[in-house]
Amino acid sequence: MVVAIFLLGFAVGCRRPPVKQPMALSHKRHMEANMKCVTCHPGAEDQALAQFPTVVECMDCHGKVRGDQPDEPRVREYAERQEEIPWVRVDRLPGHVYFSHGTHVTAAKMKCEECHAGILVATKPLVLPDIALSMEDCMRCHRERRASNQCKSCHK
Repeated sequence: MVVAIFLLGFAVGCRRPPVKQPMALSHKRHMEANMKCVTCHPGAEDQALAQFPTVVECMDCHGKVRGDQPDEPRVREYAERQEEIPWVRVDRLPGHVYFSHGTHVTAAKMKCEECHAGILVATKPLVLPDIALSMEDCMRCHRERRASNQCKSCHK
């Protein structure tokens, strides 16, 4: 009985609990430094998945002190240990859905914040998904942009 209630909760859209990220991160501060999303999320322009930056890429800017944020020195600590920062991915699509960042960013010329609402001003790392798009939302956008709404376009 408990298992059935648990599964029913997920079927009707109950949220997962927030994840714990390894350190503080402000997307807003990075945007104010005139960085582009793809600087820290390579692959977003030309691959299916946008990636997290490697600690080596973080060290391009954070090799030296960049301010007074208490977690900022931790980037260098990860680098010294030759460890990647263990960011936890929060946005995940169901396994039967295919989505390509590259197609949406490059071919459709969409901006990241069109789907990732509020990300440009987020002052803390994401601990819950920031995308709340339904299939109807995606289909509406496809209609507006004259993109295919054939099932096989997005579903495996």
